[in-house]
Formats: sequence, structure tokens, C-alpha cells
Amino acid sequence: MRGTDILQELQGLNSSRFKFIKWWRKENDFCDFQLLEDFKKNVEGSQEFAGYELLTTEEMWDELKTQAGDHVSLGKTHGREVIRWDRPEKPSQVCPFTADSIMTIFDVETRGNVIDH
Repeated sequence: MRGTDILQELQGLNSSRFKFIKWWRKENDFCDFQLLEDFKKNVEGSQEFAGYELLTTEEMWDELKTQAGDHVSLGKTHGREVIRWDRPEKPSQVCPFTADSIMTIFDVETRGNVIDH
């Protein structure tokens, strides 16, 4: 499957509840997670993929919890959901519970290198 194939499939489906895409290569040596909008903007039409899966914010939160473990937790501040991020040897951070925050934390925690189990 190519990037153009994925983009065509995405056009034909109501993807408004999905904020993320998980994709993997034919070699199956790793998978990548991206914001869906970033993927749509940056994918090359000829790029080869073995497959993909669309994820909701809650599903991506579960992926983040799997990768980051006890470094992240959900909380509330001023009535809003937030992510508490405890990083070794760095100050703790409180981030809004948004797709952008989840992706930023995920990329830092995994160093952009995810091997799917």
C-alpha cells in the first residue's frame, strides 16, 4: 500500500474522531505514530506501507501509558484534564490533555523509535 492509497481511504471515511495514525513498514521492524493531520500533510504518495490504524485520543493515551509508564498520569487543574509528566532528571510538567501534548510527550519518551510488540 502506498501513501496515496491511505489518503484515498481516509477521504472516504468519517475520521473526525481519530486524531492519530499508527503505521508500519513492510519490513515490520518498527511502527510510527503521528498526528493524523501531520501525516496527511507530509506523507509522500509513493511511500510504501504495510498497514495503518487510526487511533482516538483515548487510544493514543493508552499507547503513551504503555511507553511512558509511571512518567505520565491524568489529573485535573481548574476543572480541565491535564497530563502530569514526570521526567527523570528534569522538572515535572503539567500539559493540557490534547492531541498535541500527547504526541509531544510520546515522541520524547520513545525518542521517536517505537517497536510494536
